Amino acid sequence: MKRNYSILTILSLGLLSSLGSCTKDFLTEIPHNSLISNLQTGKDAETALTGCYSQMANNSVWYYDWNYLIDGDIRSDNAYAGGSAPDIDAVDKFTSIPTDNQPVTEDYQELYTDINATNLVLDNVPNIQDPLLTDERREQIIGEAKFLRAYHYSHLVRNYGPLVIQLHTIDNDKDVYKSRSPEDSVYAQIEKDLLDAEAALPVSYPDNAQSHTRATKGAADAVLAKIYAQQGKYQQCLTYCNKVLPATFGGSGTAGYELVANYDWLFDGNHNFNTESIFELVHTQNTITSGYAQNLILPPSITNGYWTKFAVPSHDLVRAFKKEKDDIRYKASIYWEYNGPGAKEVVPSPSPYGPKDTIPYIWKIGRHWPGGGGSGDHLILIRLADIILLKAEALNKLGQTAEAIPLVNAIRKRVQLDPITVTSAQDVGLAILNERRLELAFEGERWYDLLRYGGDYTISLMNSQQDGNGNNLNYKVNKNKFLFPIPQTEIDNNSNITQNPGY
Repeated sequence: MKRNYSILTILSLGLLSSLGSCTKDFLTEIPHNSLISNLQTGKDAETALTGCYSQMANNSVWYYDWNYLIDGDIRSDNAYAGGSAPDIDAVDKFTSIPTDNQPVTEDYQELYTDINATNLVLDNVPNIQDPLLTDERREQIIGEAKFLRAYHYSHLVRNYGPLVIQLHTIDNDKDVYKSRSPEDSVYAQIEKDLLDAEAALPVSYPDNAQSHTRATKGAADAVLAKIYAQQGKYQQCLTYCNKVLPATFGGSGTAGYELVANYDWLFDGNHNFNTESIFELVHTQNTITSGYAQNLILPPSITNGYWTKFAVPSHDLVRAFKKEKDDIRYKASIYWEYNGPGAKEVVPSPSPYGPKDTIPYIWKIGRHWPGGGGSGDHLILIRLADIILLKAEALNKLGQTAEAIPLVNAIRKRVQLDPITVTSAQDVGLAILNERRLELAFEGERWYDLLRYGGDYTISLMNSQQDGNGNNLNYKVNKNKFLFPIPQTEIDNNSNITQNPGY
């Protein structure tokens, strides 16, 4: 399953996963590969745009279905690699190398492939002459594509740092052998795309499902808030949090976002397109867009197999839930199962969690395993609780700690926890970091939260991690390990690309 092609090789093929017909249901139609080099009609534009969305859910493209867990949770104190894949184990132990590391190479290539799909739209749609394509819809299509491009770049820059900024398809860009641009330039391009998108996108769509699965003003504002926070620009972060949040949380948002009453509804597969969902990835059961991650993480009793699993919840996270007496989020996030001989292979040996061979599994993702096919459970990529806690973080960083505390307590109230009692900025900062950990466990956020809190803190925390028996896990984290290496295939193909320090 290893793929060692460079991104220029992949993109030069011009492949775009797209829907066969834009008139069919965007949420359920199965995409197929189409060679599209030039869009001529409004229908072509809609098909190519829908392909940008469906590419993200294609279960042969793993980033938004599975790899985001490797990057955000396995790399943190939330989960162990588990399983038996040396590449994922290397991510867990911070020993990834530029050559022959599947997750590192895969993420880079897949996200750039997604970007190339959006560039296809952006290169062609402005020039389409079709009376059936209104100016308003044209601008909205462009806005949706810019949102998606920015979203993909926001994941790339957090993981790889300086990037080649590709704003055209390879066929339309003669300068393909570019150098990496500094992180601040990448963030500036992301910001520009999101601001352009925000101006063109609607608050919502007539179809409620599309209001959660297609780009909206709220989604653009939420990603702006997140990228500003990652850069430490907390005043801007606060501004855009408030554009998303309803008046209930001190914001001016009009999209109707609200916390759902029951935390488990976010993950039980029965409450898609809910009021907390800002941007949601659609999986359709037993199709090419069905969820794949549950195959790798759910208990064997659900997946009809007794192979070892990946992304195993860490002892440290289990202890954090128990210390807080956070039963509601704990039970929604982690499931324990006795699996018999061999199951202990999924955790660092020898460190059993409790009774022999009783193992914890991630429970948030794809619980509806249909017995041999892929899950149809949706995946919420951006949700309101994230932005509420991000606002609390911004307020605390800006010296408005007293205003941050009620936001944290609103999140805790839903899961029947007492309010926090700390009041100093330092203690509230740690409380927010912990709240985000328990609220967003296995949603790909923890590693980036740690980095925002502080590099020295992250190094100390990770290098002191222990297993269930008190043995040090011997992570060797330093600042050079905050970023992945650039895949060697990219450097071999483009001599203008340099490697990240330390690799």
